[in-house]
Amino acid sequence: MELTIGPVLFEWKRDEIIRFYREVEQMDVDRVYIGEVVCTKKRALRLGDIPAIRDGLEKAGKKVTLSSLAVVSNDEELDFTRELLSLSPSVEANDMSVLNIVDPSQKEVFAGPHITTYNVPSLEFLSSIGVKRAAFPVELPRAAVAYNIENTGVFAEVFAHGKVPLAFSWRCYTSRAYGLSKTECRHDCANFPDGMELKNVDGAAVFTVNGTTLLSADTYTLVELVEDMKAIGVGALRVSPQYRGTEKVAEVFRKRIDGLIGPGEGLAELAALGERFCNGWYMGGAGKDYIGRTSVGGQV
Repeated sequence: MELTIGPVLFEWKRDEIIRFYREVEQMDVDRVYIGEVVCTKKRALRLGDIPAIRDGLEKAGKKVTLSSLAVVSNDEELDFTRELLSLSPSVEANDMSVLNIVDPSQKEVFAGPHITTYNVPSLEFLSSIGVKRAAFPVELPRAAVAYNIENTGVFAEVFAHGKVPLAFSWRCYTSRAYGLSKTECRHDCANFPDGMELKNVDGAAVFTVNGTTLLSADTYTLVELVEDMKAIGVGALRVSPQYRGTEKVAEVFRKRIDGLIGPGEGLAELAALGERFCNGWYMGGAGKDYIGRTSVGGQV
């Protein structure tokens, strides 16, 4: 089973992003996704920086894949996507339009978690045009993941840790919070390196706002369920970068994959980072809930 690092979803400063990927070079992970999924206005990391980051990661023994935008809605974003995806022979498509830009016979093309590979026909179609693997949508429950793998043989990746992307919009939630439109962007997202917490009237966190995307308030983690995912044929687990603690998270997941620590110990090590957890979608429940591993196939 592979361990991967997903693309950075938040707006960090350029030196912070470069430093982060230097740290990733030292992590025990198999593949790293870099690029821009959320918004082209987040350009602290310039396209010209990507070849150096890619080369550093590859020299450290990591495979590198470039991730596309989840929503391509205008010519500027289309041009950005073309230029970005020209920088690597390995591409993750997060919008179906990307499959009209890249040729799977010329590049290694994956379906990202923002393409709705919910069922066997969708996976068979993508396979028929040369897509090599799929990261399943975050809302897909275990039963569907298992069924799709069994009936297609797809190399499957699962979002295993991080704030869950719930929705993408052309409008910018963060700018709206400041009474601005997207075209008046002041890069206020940079003030919230793990997103802006959105609370209800009772003061409970319900969502995380991050530019044009809405994420979960709590951190989604499947750290207790590694054995179950191995059993149903999942090929890779994805850790989504957060501003602090990604190195520790990757370390814990590597130990879980290698069987060096058990489910409870893994969860305890992650809980020490001070985050609240959810995993309900994988468990077939409400996404905001955390459901214990004993609810999966009678696991103890």
